[in-house]
Amino acid sequence: MTIDEGLQELARQQYPRKVDVVEGVMAQVRQHPYLQPVHRVHTWQRIASSAVAAVLLAIVVSTVVIRVQASNDAGLGSMIAQVQDYGYYGSAVEEPALNPIECIYE
Repeated sequence: MTIDEGLQELARQQYPRKVDVVEGVMAQVRQHPYLQPVHRVHTWQRIASSAVAAVLLAIVVSTVVIRVQASNDAGLGSMIAQVQDYGYYGSAVEEPALNPIECIYE
């Protein structure tokens, strides 16, 4: 007998009884009442998570306040006005603008 003949012989064989594991398993499940575990969040876990959230909120708020205070609009405006004021630079800007060639060869 070759391997192919043996496989064909096995394929032709049939089990004399009906095989159904579902009915047996379901009958066994009905006999044992299984309880689902209940997940309980403890009070200390709620308090700890609330405290962590409060600390993170305080850090974010303090960072935002520091960033907002750092952008001083009045000071920024005076700096821009000072940069655009040519008298602030004195003759270092006016002389090259009036006589550029003389400033290069001096």
